[in-house]
Amino acid sequence: MGIAVLYGSSRRGGNSDLLADRLVEGKEAARYYLSGSRIEPIIDYRHTEPGAYPEDDYRSILDGVLGADTLVIATPIYWYGISAPLKLFIDRWSQSLREDRQGFLEAIRGKRAYLIAVGDDEPGRKGLPIVEQFRHIFDFVGVELAGYALAEGNKPGDVLADAQSLAVIDGWRLTL
Repeated sequence: MGIAVLYGSSRRGGNSDLLADRLVEGKEAARYYLSGSRIEPIIDYRHTEPGAYPEDDYRSILDGVLGADTLVIATPIYWYGISAPLKLFIDRWSQSLREDRQGFLEAIRGKRAYLIAVGDDEPGRKGLPIVEQFRHIFDFVGVELAGYALAEGNKPGDVLADAQSLAVIDGWRLTL
């Protein structure tokens, strides 16, 4: 068991990565850089004959997520939403529900998650729909949203000047 970190940024070492790294600093954590992984879009078989799902990195990342007690999800805010790599990964949860609904729900239920989203256009206000999105997702699958940080940053390293978000992240570190 332990911590699984999902990095949604298209740029390693960006602001959302910096905050996620700060949170898990000194902790053993499995790190998944979604933009460096091959995750295909979901194929929706709800109303058609089921076919094969893509053979990509989704299952191996999901296994790591399901094996963890705590999830850290870090994403830049792109056009007031989560990054495309993170969205692809979450969308594929529909595949896991279709393949083995009870097994997937049993494996993910009871985990706690921390959400980090970073943007430069009033993220404390305009990032709230992302928090709501994850509240609904987590309510559906039985994951506790233990905390969220909507941090401000644009250029690499800017987020390190967001004292309020750093205080939130540092407070979480005490509970991990």
